[in-house]
Amino acid sequence: MKTALLLCASIFSGLLHSQTDVSAAQIQGWLEKDQFNNIEKHVTAMPTFASDVLLQQAHAQALIGLERAEDAADFLQKAHKAFPKDADLLQLAAMNQFTLAQQASIFSAAGHAKDGLALLKQAVQLAPEDGELQLNLIGFYLQAPGIAGGDEDEGKKLAKALADKDPVAGPLAQVLVLNSDDKTDEALKVIDSALQQQPQQSRLLAQKAALLLGKKQAAEAAALYQQAAQYAEKPKQKFSYLYQIGRLAAVEQQDKTAGKQALQQFIEFYQDGENQQLPWARVRLAQIHLQEQDKASAEQVLQPVLALNDKEEKLEKELKTLQKELKKLKS
Repeated sequence: MKTALLLCASIFSGLLHSQTDVSAAQIQGWLEKDQFNNIEKHVTAMPTFASDVLLQQAHAQALIGLERAEDAADFLQKAHKAFPKDADLLQLAAMNQFTLAQQASIFSAAGHAKDGLALLKQAVQLAPEDGELQLNLIGFYLQAPGIAGGDEDEGKKLAKALADKDPVAGPLAQVLVLNSDDKTDEALKVIDSALQQQPQQSRLLAQKAALLLGKKQAAEAAALYQQAAQYAEKPKQKFSYLYQIGRLAAVEQQDKTAGKQALQQFIEFYQDGENQQLPWARVRLAQIHLQEQDKASAEQVLQPVLALNDKEEKLEKELKTLQKELKKLKS
């Protein structure tokens, strides 16, 4: 039930001032760099916190980014009452409910999903021209099971309407529909047609890369991600594409020099925050160093990951594999 919900966050590094000196630019910077603890430390103590919807949004994003989904749900319920016409708060609340659905037992997951759907529909009603909201709603309808509110027919209907209105979200919505029907080649034709009109549109380039990965065309995908990173309009998008370049270098044996550079940029940007992919970026960089027989560099980049107290199971497994490989290498 993963959706583009992960559009909820990013952050900034820099000199911290007193609570009353925190500026909108600083908060935006913290969001861009996923420095959620900085937000938690300062934003709620600001005198205008209760009356400023942007501060409320930042606090909600920080709670979500820190994986405090229950706290986020409670806070967003109160924030929605205070700002009932704010579509962004509703979208955050919806995405958080989808997260709770993924974490919940089989008995309560559908309830959280339906709550999220209701919130997302409200957000779309408040901001009907927002292509991102439409994409999230379409993605939910196409991916969620019927018991949780999924509805393929409704998703296809909304995608068709969006295709006529939005030159970026429209093609992306069509791809969602075609992918749900396993029509990858048709989806590629849709993206290629859109790219003829907008050859530097980063999200279209990244979508084509993802489609080509599904066809095992890793080299072509890596090149497209490099273009997407070059043209990305937002830091969150740029660094997402840079991570993919690094991942393909580590896992699919693509351009290792480009992969290392991409991952080093990613790590430098997010190193002072709570980005959830940061440990994986370090692991991917270590994998490249390992492939190059550079044991010292691999061990160095892994140190912050090994020091983490709470590691997801998949990350633990990857680390054990890496450590076994490192032991085989001579220093």
